[in-house]
Amino acid sequence: MVRKLMLVMVLVGMSCAGPASGAFDFGGDQNDDSGTTSRTVSPGERRRIVAFGDSITAGYHATPYSVYLQQMIDSNGCNAVVINTGKGGENTINGAQRISGVLGEHLPHYVLIMEGANDVKIGLSAQAVVANIATMASKSAAAGAIPIVSAITPNTQSGSERREIPEIYNPGIAAMAANSGIKFVDTYNAVAGPNWGSNNIDGIHMSDQGARLLAQQYFAVIPCGGGSGGSGGGGCFIATAAFGSPLDPYVSLLKQFRDRYLLNTAVGSSMVDFYYTYSPPLADFIADREILKAAVRVLLLPLIGCAYLLLNGMGYLVVFGLVLFVLLMAAGLRYRRRMHLA
Repeated sequence: MVRKLMLVMVLVGMSCAGPASGAFDFGGDQNDDSGTTSRTVSPGERRRIVAFGDSITAGYHATPYSVYLQQMIDSNGCNAVVINTGKGGENTINGAQRISGVLGEHLPHYVLIMEGANDVKIGLSAQAVVANIATMASKSAAAGAIPIVSAITPNTQSGSERREIPEIYNPGIAAMAANSGIKFVDTYNAVAGPNWGSNNIDGIHMSDQGARLLAQQYFAVIPCGGGSGGSGGGGCFIATAAFGSPLDPYVSLLKQFRDRYLLNTAVGSSMVDFYYTYSPPLADFIADREILKAAVRVLLLPLIGCAYLLLNGMGYLVVFGLVLFVLLMAAGLRYRRRMHLA
């Protein structure tokens, strides 16, 4: 019974997985949520996705996330190429200047912007960092590309976590993106938390495992099927269909559960990859049926409760609840057996 419960939790958690296999539409003009249109693509032309950033993008003694992103794109039959233009040691001031040359050289359709780690180290203000990232996004859009900005990843090089990253810098970047209608990827929470130790190699640079998690985050937000509308909700297909909006608090909670726990294990990541193929049709089927939506919401409540407890450091209550449930089930079965013998 415990195995069945855990399986249900994992499968429902996968309702916040990424886009479906083969769902990318890299042909013709592509629009993001803000209505920005990338440059026209000729028939058969590969979409160019530029990964722009510092050494975390370039890769440092580990495979860069761009390699894993390319593998995900290829395995899903998508006609796109990822171009890594990361530069070690770069801060956002230099990045805002360098990006013009990168845009002119590669003529990208999408630009994945992840900068700011070095700015935190040198003490550049959050306001300046946000302004510089906004400049990079603006230049990308002006060049006909769709910018996608991300959070600054954790830094524990000094032996303790730089809390200003999640508390000051990243909220500023997220707010700028929201106000500008730009897609924002929370790469911080994707790798932070209890598994941060295995997601980095030196307190700041990603390990292979961490790089793969970053790739999964970007893979989940690249527009598919003509945009990120419909049942996708930033990757939460079934939960979004059930609750009606990707911004619903319960959907956001499930996304955090996915990023913090499910994607941080090899088994969980493999199951999420498998889920890419099957969730969109099911979500579409649920979305138009109010009774099914209500039923799915009820089925999601146990997972939502468990996710809340785990994300707030109360995982012991989940364990206690599972043990209590097993004991009650065992007692019930024993009682039925005695009644049957009587």
